[in-house]
Amino acid sequence: MQLDRRHFLGGSLGVFGALALGRGALARPGAPQRRLVIVELAGGNDGLNTLVPMGEKIYLQSRERIGFAPEKLLPISADRALHPRLVGLQNLFGTGGISAVEGTGYPNPNRSHFSSQDIWYTARPTGRASGDGWVGRLLEELYPDDREKPHAFHVGAGTPYFLHSTTRPVAYLEIPAAFRFAENAAAIEAALARKDKLHGDSPDGRIESIARSAQAASGAVREAVARYKPRLPYPKVQLGTDLRNAAAILSADFGARVVTVRQDGYDFHDDQLRRQDVLLHELDACLSTFWADFLDTSAGESVSVLVFSEFGRRVADNASGGTDHGTAGPVLLLGRSVKPGLHGAHPSLADLDEGDLRFTTDFRSVYASVIENWLGAPSECVLGARYPTLPLFT
Repeated sequence: MQLDRRHFLGGSLGVFGALALGRGALARPGAPQRRLVIVELAGGNDGLNTLVPMGEKIYLQSRERIGFAPEKLLPISADRALHPRLVGLQNLFGTGGISAVEGTGYPNPNRSHFSSQDIWYTARPTGRASGDGWVGRLLEELYPDDREKPHAFHVGAGTPYFLHSTTRPVAYLEIPAAFRFAENAAAIEAALARKDKLHGDSPDGRIESIARSAQAASGAVREAVARYKPRLPYPKVQLGTDLRNAAAILSADFGARVVTVRQDGYDFHDDQLRRQDVLLHELDACLSTFWADFLDTSAGESVSVLVFSEFGRRVADNASGGTDHGTAGPVLLLGRSVKPGLHGAHPSLADLDEGDLRFTTDFRSVYASVIENWLGAPSECVLGARYPTLPLFT
C-alpha cells in the first residue's frame, strides 16, 4: 500500500488524532494493560430493528412499513433476534464473545444529534459545557505520570469529543485544523514550526514536548499501518479500512489504551429498510473480520469493543418508511472476555413516553462497567458519580 504522509494524516485512511494526558488517580495495582475499541454508529441507529423483540405484537403493529416478521430474523434467544444482515454477530452470540445491553439511555433524553452525542461523549447532562470528554478523564486517571506519550487514537475522519482533555492539548499529528479542541492550539502549531527546540519546564516547552512526541508517533503509526498484514482481507468500505488500521495500531503496541472509529449514516428518516440494511451489513462484515483477524489472537485477547449510537428511534415508523429521533437503544460489546448474552431489561413497548422507549439502563452504568471491570480505573472519578456496574466481563 502506497502511503503519502499527508494523505495518511489528512485523508480517509489516516489516524486522525492522538491524546497526551496527565494527572489523576492510578489504576488498581497489577491491573492488566487491557485496551478498548469504541465504534460509534453516528446518526442514531434504530435499535428496535437491530435487536428485535421477535414476534411482539406491538412491534409489528407499530411498524407496518419497516417491521420484520419473525421468519426473516436471526434469533439469539427465545424472544430476541438480530437484523437479517447481522449473520456474523449472530454466530458470535452462538459461540460467545458478544453481549448486548438493552434499553440504554439517560434521564430527560435529548433528541438533538449534537446534544445527545455530547452527553454520551462527556457522560454528563450538560455535554461540552461540563468540560472534558469521558475518555480524556479516564486516561488522566490511568496515566498520572505519563504526560507526553499518546494513549488514545482516533482512526478516520472527525476526532470525537470524548477524547477531549483540557489538561493536555489534543495533538493532531501535524494537521493544524485538528487542534480545534485544544485551548492552546496556536502554541502547538508554533511548536511544530519552530526550528530551535525549547528547553526547560516552561509552559511552551511542555507544549512543544507533547507536540513533538505526537509528531514522532505519527511516523511510527504510518509505518505500522503499511507493515501490517491482516490474516484475511477487510471489506473495502471506510469502516473496514478504519478497523484494519485500528488492528495495526493495537498490534504494534504503541501503548494505546483506547482506539476509536466511527461509522456515519444512521439517521433513517426515510427509506430505512434499504439504508439500514446497507450499513448493518457493512458493520457485521467489518466487525466479523476484525474478530477473525485480530480479536481471536493472543494480542486481541486484551481488547474489548464497545459499539454505541447517540440515541435510538421512535417506536412507530413514519409515512416515509423511516423512523424519527427517539431515545433508548442497545449497546454491543465484543471480546473474548465479554460475558455473552443479553444484559439489562428490554424497554416496554406498551409503556412509552410520548411515543418513545423509556430507558432501562443508564449508559453510564455501561461506562462504569468498562472502566472498572475491564480497564481497571475508578469509575466515580471519571464519571463524577457512582453508577451500578453490570456483569459484562468474565
